[in-house]
Amino acid sequence: MLTIRIRNANGEVIAEGTCSDSGFFPPAVAAIYNDALALEPPRSLQKCDTSADTGDYPEGLRRAQFGYPRPRNLGGGQVLDDEVVLEVVRA
Repeated sequence: MLTIRIRNANGEVIAEGTCSDSGFFPPAVAAIYNDALALEPPRSLQKCDTSADTGDYPEGLRRAQFGYPRPRNLGGGQVLDDEVVLEVVRA
């Protein structure tokens, strides 16, 4: 089991949750972020100190950004939230 804390640039915890270490990391951490902040549209993990394509859980502190694709009729491209810090601890 892993505990994940997501902190803003000021160091304040903005989201916190737990997940199994047997799943795929990007969707798990994005679900914690989206659930805590009730974001619409939902965000996905766009950038992380470790590859977003890996299933490995990067224990420790990592910088990350979440975002979503902007609809084509609104100009397309990616919309990124402010950079955050992920703290991943094995329980």
